[in-house]
Amino acid sequence: RVKDLIIKALLAVEHKMVEPWELGASFTALGASPQLGASPNCFELFGFDVLVDDALRPWLLEVNPFLSLASSSPLDKRIKTQVIADTMTIAGFLPFDHRVLDRATREDQARRHQGAPPRSCTARSHTTRTVAGASLRDLGEAEWQLIVDTHDESLRRGGFERIFPTGDSSRQYAHLFEAPRYPNLVLARWIECGEERCFDAGDGASRDRAPAWVPRQLHAEAC
Repeated sequence: RVKDLIIKALLAVEHKMVEPWELGASFTALGASPQLGASPNCFELFGFDVLVDDALRPWLLEVNPFLSLASSSPLDKRIKTQVIADTMTIAGFLPFDHRVLDRATREDQARRHQGAPPRSCTARSHTTRTVAGASLRDLGEAEWQLIVDTHDESLRRGGFERIFPTGDSSRQYAHLFEAPRYPNLVLARWIECGEERCFDAGDGASRDRAPAWVPRQLHAEAC
């Protein structure tokens, strides 16, 4: 119930949250590899104050984007230290390379001077209408970069738990979005096809297996 409460709260303001996130710096998207997801250097930690009544029903009191990480007791310090450590680990910061940005900026300027359209950093292999029925082997580089990043993030999640998208939450809440988000649809398709099982060697010709050019992924319990 608490998980559903959190998902519903975020869905209620999803359209207002996406815009500032999309305006955030995403220098990795200017690299050679296409990217669908957000830059790992841009993230936000929210605190949800939830009251549970005597019938075990959760009630949302407030959502706090400015968490107090000060510690008033040894237990408080232990909990918040773990939260900070897990947050930094799951974010997976990437070092910023000015040379990559400078090169991409010069290339984009040259394209504009030549009258060419701006370079797209999200070269999608499908559309929001077709990706739901696509085989994993037919997904492109940008989609697989998103999947591999999500899988890697899951291995670094520590004490965190992904509550959306999952097999159940994707089906239950997809219709509540104002507009379908392509990355959400890609991940929902990956989850539907077995998540990390797609990296198993198995039958290389299976439509639910990763293409041969996708790097093999490690299977391990979350740290």
